[in-house]
Amino acid sequence: GAPAGIGAARQGAKTLVVEYLNGLGGEGTLGYIGSYYIGYKKGFTTEIDEGVAQMKDNRENRRGWNVDNKMEWYRRELREAGADIWFGCMGSGAFVENGKVKGAVVITPQGRGVVLAKVVIDSTGNADVAAAAGAETVFLGPDNDALQGTGLPPRILGENYTNTDYTFIHDDDMLDLMMAFVVAKEKFQGMYDMGQIIDSRERRRIVGDYTISPLDIINEKRFEDTISLGYSNFDSHGYTTHEYFALRFPDKVNKTADTPYRALLPKGLDGIIVTGLGISAHRDAIPILRMQACIQNQGYAMGTAASMAVENGGHTRQIDVRQLQKHLVEKGSLPDRVLTDQDTPPYQREDLVQAVQTVIEDFEGLGVILAQPQDALPLLQEAYAVVAKKELANSVGEKNDFSFDGLESADVEKAKVLYAHILGMMGDPSGSETLTEYVAANGWDSGWSFTGMGQFGGSLSPLDSHILSLGKTRDTRALPVIHEKLKTLDAQSEFSHHRAVALALETMRNPSSAKPLAELLQKPGMSGHAWSSLDQAVEQTPKGFGDDTTVRDYTLRELLLARALYRCGDYQGVGEKILNAYANDLRAHYSQHAKAVLGEGK
Repeated sequence: GAPAGIGAARQGAKTLVVEYLNGLGGEGTLGYIGSYYIGYKKGFTTEIDEGVAQMKDNRENRRGWNVDNKMEWYRRELREAGADIWFGCMGSGAFVENGKVKGAVVITPQGRGVVLAKVVIDSTGNADVAAAAGAETVFLGPDNDALQGTGLPPRILGENYTNTDYTFIHDDDMLDLMMAFVVAKEKFQGMYDMGQIIDSRERRRIVGDYTISPLDIINEKRFEDTISLGYSNFDSHGYTTHEYFALRFPDKVNKTADTPYRALLPKGLDGIIVTGLGISAHRDAIPILRMQACIQNQGYAMGTAASMAVENGGHTRQIDVRQLQKHLVEKGSLPDRVLTDQDTPPYQREDLVQAVQTVIEDFEGLGVILAQPQDALPLLQEAYAVVAKKELANSVGEKNDFSFDGLESADVEKAKVLYAHILGMMGDPSGSETLTEYVAANGWDSGWSFTGMGQFGGSLSPLDSHILSLGKTRDTRALPVIHEKLKTLDAQSEFSHHRAVALALETMRNPSSAKPLAELLQKPGMSGHAWSSLDQAVEQTPKGFGDDTTVRDYTLRELLLARALYRCGDYQGVGEKILNAYANDLRAHYSQHAKAVLGEGK
């Protein structure tokens, strides 16, 4: 928010920054994440860093920046640029007429009112103003159980960096926030004070004119309206949900992501721009996009964009994006190439043929295939038929597109399984027989237990991924094989095995799966992990600085299995009973998900 205010005010726009705390900077100051992880540190971010570094700091050998100095740098630059700042005030709504946001509802010590504006920049990180204005948003729902881990940091005098990841917190649920503060006070006993901001890594997001996908990042997609860069790795703080990462596990390689202006514009609304964690993006793209250095540049860019929109009556889609990019290139926030970039065109047939041919080499080209699944599907079916030596029901043309003559027989078999694996993940049953044979022939491998801080790589094992793919084929002939795998699980089995089986069976939604799912949930240690009271939350949250994962492991496991059981028709009310317990859980992440699942049957 502060960078956006600086960007707007420096361009001469009459600017008001509304901040509910006593200092600016958000997570990077009063959130005590006073250090960069990675991020694109050029441009406006360089100006910030150099300005803060010039301020007096008596600390020695400490990580990052002085959070008090950074707050003061923001305040000083805003005032010098002519912006007004209202501390201790909170944006709580929007004033909208005919699809155009014309102001924000603000709560102040003097009362509640409306601040009229030609453009509103929503830098709440939770799309709060946009949501109040009626923007479509995405976050939790009946099929979204994943969330990046978070916590509330303690305040240690003289320190600026106290990162945490021990729980899930829903940023727009007041009961959940209250519980988070109470629990943190008990967890970090003896600390000077607590932080004032939940250190969220994932929040509610708008549905914008464009939604950034992980495939855009994997495929290095370009946009003609790029306004900021994301730069990081897939530090997921939990498990991923996109099908790409269910097939090819993410690694710890830094990626650059172009962020198009249209992803910051709520679909169907004018006069409002959303920044930070609230932008339009798939949740698995967020780890690349959420770095502080990148969001600082993005905020400055959107302040500048807002000032340009003011000249056009506040119409946010009528700015000269090339002019904005030119300013940002001169500032150093963007590379020169954006001035000539065009939207990456759709892949041609020859691109897809090559991707399907080479995907057997450690899933090379998978991003291209999944970017255009309808175009790639017949080619995958053809390739599978060739390696499986089946009749080419979907062959394109008289001659096969694919040749595997140079492969050894073992490699051909491997390719057959791989093609079946991809087809299944895309919901195609062509290779279900091959997948069934693979799952039946392989015992449980080393699975994944829930990990938050420092989670890189896959959150599924190879067998888990094949089971998930088999479930997506919806071939009921595979049910006995999956049921046999399920029967071997218990409370000591890794989380990913439970999740894979649950996802596979709930996709099929066959009543025959209900009884074995209920029997698994009734094994010792599998159920009873919902929290019904604040005392229980305090008691069961591990004390000290450890980033606990066991509570989330057990809770998510129970909830996912109960969801699958309920969707398979339930057995003796076991699934519904567990879901009702979680619907009354004090933790909003679990509560809202359980309520959404239960709501499907009404």
